[in-house]
Amino acid sequence: MKKMEKVKVLLFVDRMRTGGIQILLVNLLKVFDKKKYSFDVLMLDDGTDYPMEKDIIEAGASIYKLKGIWINTPIDYIKYKKAVSAFFNEHHDYDVVHMHSSSKNFLILKYAKEYGVSIRIAHSHNTDFQTHNRLKIIIGDALKKQLIKYSTDCLACSKIAGEWLFGEKMVEDGRVLVIKNGIDIEKYQYNQKVRDDKREELGISDKLVIGNIGRFVRQKNHDFLIDIFSEIKKIEPNSILILAGIGELMNSIKEKVKGLGLESDVLFLGFRSDVNELTQAMDLFLMPSFYEGFPVTAVEAQAAGLPCVLSSSITDEASILDETVYVDLNQSAAYWAEQALKCIGKSDRKNSYETLKSKGFDITDMAKSLENIYARED
Repeated sequence: MKKMEKVKVLLFVDRMRTGGIQILLVNLLKVFDKKKYSFDVLMLDDGTDYPMEKDIIEAGASIYKLKGIWINTPIDYIKYKKAVSAFFNEHHDYDVVHMHSSSKNFLILKYAKEYGVSIRIAHSHNTDFQTHNRLKIIIGDALKKQLIKYSTDCLACSKIAGEWLFGEKMVEDGRVLVIKNGIDIEKYQYNQKVRDDKREELGISDKLVIGNIGRFVRQKNHDFLIDIFSEIKKIEPNSILILAGIGELMNSIKEKVKGLGLESDVLFLGFRSDVNELTQAMDLFLMPSFYEGFPVTAVEAQAAGLPCVLSSSITDEASILDETVYVDLNQSAAYWAEQALKCIGKSDRKNSYETLKSKGFDITDMAKSLENIYARED
């Protein structure tokens, strides 16, 4: 490890499409100590330049892409292998490689080792693969051993995320370090004026506001979310649902909303940079996801003092405030609606800063934990 120079860190993520991992990386880059560390971000290339790539650069990191490399079939690994090798042959002065991806990208750590990178981090952010292709899942499971083999450090955002990628035994043996996903807690603290202004801006000042923030993908279970809201609407006619996010299933969800006659009651807000203000405007945060490694948006909602109703498939580590409730996805939409309405009004939207900080959700504390690993002399 260099003594007088900055520690050089390469962060890897598949792509900078808007998502929880990508937002987390940008936020971390904003608070990392740039006097001691320099950062590059490496990603694959699906043919799209995403707006968040600009955020990475503005946060002080350089971007590299493996041009033309995207993994859809086993044959793609041939080109991928050559591209990764060529990258490290040209850029072989990293002290740390920190991979924010699942096992399919184990080659990043394999070649990092071959080119002398002493600290190689595999970081689990999920509890399932982002595909339903059976072959891809089988391959992904098989490659988990390779990922572990070439890692010096195994990190996870939650215990169940660690168990999924690295195995229960590694978690039990203490070979997986759980570092909670952090947020800028102060930014999300409840503010009555912000709440009033945002509700007025959205035209929902007199409404009971149910909210969800997340990409429109199967994982987030928007289809069931709409069913739940439909049941809430039957009980509380003055309620409205706001959905922030983008994704490939957005149009099909819009069609479902139209079919249920809820077009004027569901607001599709698209990608938003004002999530901290949107959480102020809500009265309840609803997240019936099929799975989550660790839902940062649920942490943000609780930082704003919101009561949250989460699916029981989400780790209980996401429960920070007493007002957070878990419901099984096998329960009916009507049951979910009943439980959700019971939560409304129970929270006094109290200041939650000390609670979240004491439980390890401060983004600055998360950055320091990672820096302690980056600075280690192996």
